[in-house]
Amino acid sequence: MNFQELHNIEGLQFMPVTAKKQPVIKGWQTLSKKHNLINCEAVGLVCGKLSGNLEVIDIDEKYSLDGNLFKNYKRIISEVNKDLLKKLVVQKTPSGGHHLIYRCQHIEGNLKLAQRYTTPQEKNQTYLEEIKSGATKEVALKRAENDKVRVLLETRGEGGQIVCYPSKGYEIIYGDYYSIHEITLDERE
Repeated sequence: MNFQELHNIEGLQFMPVTAKKQPVIKGWQTLSKKHNLINCEAVGLVCGKLSGNLEVIDIDEKYSLDGNLFKNYKRIISEVNKDLLKKLVVQKTPSGGHHLIYRCQHIEGNLKLAQRYTTPQEKNQTYLEEIKSGATKEVALKRAENDKVRVLLETRGEGGQIVCYPSKGYEIIYGDYYSIHEITLDERE
């Protein structure tokens, strides 16, 4: 699939984004027109009403201390509702994270669902990255001190977007854009 083929998918709003996940289009949260996806670096999927009440759970495995965040999250979902995972479209991200994609009658904006404190090693890494990018020691130290949490799970809903397949490094591992199901309010909870 190429970027332009995404225009053939009804009910989803796609837009061009940079390789750093930044939207290219101003006002993209409310623009319902088809955007030109030719020659863009990557493509974003707009969440919320523009895509039929689409919401995404973003699982950042890169911040998991034991590397089992996605596996454990799937286990917990299955314990509560053994059929729910079958209703979700699952996308793998370049950093090893996952997006769980669904629609629901009620969605919200972007919400942080789970986070943990930044480790001393991660604060040191932040400091080193800032120095490497040309920051002064004082600025690098301040940014490292302000690096307090790592978000493990968050939603992307109204006013949000995700970078998606066929962007480089993204892969749909279960379902497809044509099979995004609407889940119930109870299933969403």
